[in-house]
Amino acid sequence: MSIGKKIFLMLLAIITLTVGAGALYATTVLNYSTDSFSKTFKSIEGQKEDHVIEATEPLTVLLMGVDMDQASRGGNWEDGRSDSMILVTVNPKTQKTTMVSLTRDMMVEIANADGSSSGTVEKLNHSYSYGQAPMAIATVEKMLGVDINRYVEINMDGLIELVDAIGGITVNNTLGFPISISEYEPAYTAVVEPGEQHVNGNQALVYSRMRYDDPEGDVGRQKRQREVIQAIVKKLLNLDGITQYKPILDAISHNMRTNVSITPSSFPSLLGYKDSLKTIETHQLVGNGQMIDGLYYQIPTSEELLEIQNVIKASLDLPTSTELKTNVRVSTTATPISVINTYTNLPGITLPAGEGVESAVATGLDAQ
Repeated sequence: MSIGKKIFLMLLAIITLTVGAGALYATTVLNYSTDSFSKTFKSIEGQKEDHVIEATEPLTVLLMGVDMDQASRGGNWEDGRSDSMILVTVNPKTQKTTMVSLTRDMMVEIANADGSSSGTVEKLNHSYSYGQAPMAIATVEKMLGVDINRYVEINMDGLIELVDAIGGITVNNTLGFPISISEYEPAYTAVVEPGEQHVNGNQALVYSRMRYDDPEGDVGRQKRQREVIQAIVKKLLNLDGITQYKPILDAISHNMRTNVSITPSSFPSLLGYKDSLKTIETHQLVGNGQMIDGLYYQIPTSEELLEIQNVIKASLDLPTSTELKTNVRVSTTATPISVINTYTNLPGITLPAGEGVESAVATGLDAQ
């Protein structure tokens, strides 16, 4: 199993959920959420955790959906794999949130937790398999050229329970046909019909997971993932009763891990990010589809990656760059989006011998 879980998360639960309560329910929500979030807290070894998040400065969060399939990965975080990543910046000065979807098939040099090179060239999503959140964060930092303050990871059950806890969300299926994944994943029988639909947790998962029948493949799926996140944020910001928060926090407490600490000292600062979540700008890093030594990768051009780096830096009020520095394998040959998801040999970069070989953690084309 893979995918969709990815998505949904929890800048929401973390920031939107706590800040969405408003002053009237702040004390009650804080008491309940402090207990719930204490179960999710997982620090990064060697990283200072005493820094209180201040809503006067931008916040950077790496959202990861982790595949913890009981059958293939033992149902635990340690054996999981992050099937998708979304970098989120929240800037209280500009009152804007920026989301950048990172293609999991990007070819990168995995970074060690301390930021040094591991010497291993893999797909981006495999960085989690090598060293969980610490190595995934370090790899994305090298990839995009920015520091990442916090991370949030959630499993698939967390997505289903969260959407159900908020009473479902509204999505718009523009593909013109019913979305389902039962042909590839018989355990998931939910269907999302064409047009605007109010969906439950299982439907939201299917909606965000399907890619094989989408003309844009993984690119189209990532668009739907961002749509789901925005729908969750909108719903959370409009909750108006404390009774609605308890099932949400319960869903989060056993399906999420993060190094965001929800305490009496951090809560007032988190409230300061609320207005920034009302305006969300989305971006997507799309590479050139290529088969390399039997494995499918997406290789972006240097111009595409530099543009995304500068979008992120600008969202954080940092100086932009004219020179690309990254651990990503890049190409100077652009490929039309129409062929990105056709698994054929496509023109692109020439790799040194030994790179792009069979993965130590996964082989062939990733399922779903």
